[in-house]
Formats: sequence, C-alpha cells, structure tokens
Amino acid sequence: MTFMFSHFYFIFTSNNDVQDLLIFGHNIDAWLIYVLIFFGLTSLAFVLVWFMGFLAESQSGKSIKQPWE
Repeated sequence: MTFMFSHFYFIFTSNNDVQDLLIFGHNIDAWLIYVLIFFGLTSLAFVLVWFMGFLAESQSGKSIKQPWE
C-alpha cells in the first residue's frame, strides 16, 4: 500500500518544489554541486585515459591503426 503512494513523494514539477527537501541530509543545491564535480572528474578521467593510451601507442613505434583496419 505504501508503494502506491510513495511516487507522490518523488514527483515534482520544478526545482522550486524540492527547494526545502533534504535528500540524504543535503538539499538540492548541494546535490547539483556534487553532480557537477562528479561529471567534471569523470570527464577528466576519460580524457586522461584517452591521452595515456595515445601516448603509449605513439611511443610503441608501431603505426597507429584505425579500428576498422
């Protein structure tokens, strides 16, 4: 029975509706900052892994092949 009414807790139409709501003890502004930091770190990690792979392939002495070759 509580499952049927639990979706009303999570439905909102704008950010103003959840302005005073605490999710795991933090308000929505803190979660937005956490998400931006997370996306920034993951994009930085993606670029670093790509760059390190590029350096490893370029220093191996072999020609860099396209994936379809």
